[in-house]
Amino acid sequence: MSNELSVMEQKAEQEMSAIMVKASAFVVNNEETYVAADQIITEVRGKVKMLEVELGPPKEAATKAWKAMVALYKKYIDDPLEACKTLDRKRYAWKRAEDNRRAEEAEAIRRAEQKRIADEKLALAARMEEAGMKEQAAAVLDAPLASVVVEIPKVEKPEGQAQIENWQARVVDADAVPRTFCSPDMVKLGRYAKLMKGKASVAGVVFEDVGTVRRRTA
Repeated sequence: MSNELSVMEQKAEQEMSAIMVKASAFVVNNEETYVAADQIITEVRGKVKMLEVELGPPKEAATKAWKAMVALYKKYIDDPLEACKTLDRKRYAWKRAEDNRRAEEAEAIRRAEQKRIADEKLALAARMEEAGMKEQAAAVLDAPLASVVVEIPKVEKPEGQAQIENWQARVVDADAVPRTFCSPDMVKLGRYAKLMKGKASVAGVVFEDVGTVRRRTA
């Protein structure tokens, strides 16, 4: 196949090289060159039409094969890998939620234990005061509470894995997105220009007729 492509390229180069150099360098600056440019265009199109007969079929075959391979690759490579990514995102979301739940649960246990210690301290001070031990009761009340530490059980990750943050954007209200994060829709502007022609008007956009020549077929 590579040899066939090389032969086709050499033939195409012989046919098109000289005329393409001429077309690229040609300047239209008077009536004579205006007419001459049309002759060059006719010659180029004639050569293109001739080469299309030879290059068209293998190009179509290559395109068809390429599309088939892209579809095959997507089905058996891209889609399975995307499924893995989706599962990883689900695992990450669950682990984050579960870690938060366990942390909140541990904090609730810590607060409850801290309150129990404080209540016991108040009860002890009250009993001391009732027994006439006012100074000792005051000392108990003034003493700092012991800190309570509750270990938070973590969800263990499989060996060899590391979970890292991966923030991404998801638009939920396109109208609210600041302009600095948006770019003009050139396809929509192009359609509008063709529809409105000289009457087209959009702030920040210049509409101009760049011209197209349509040739009659024999």
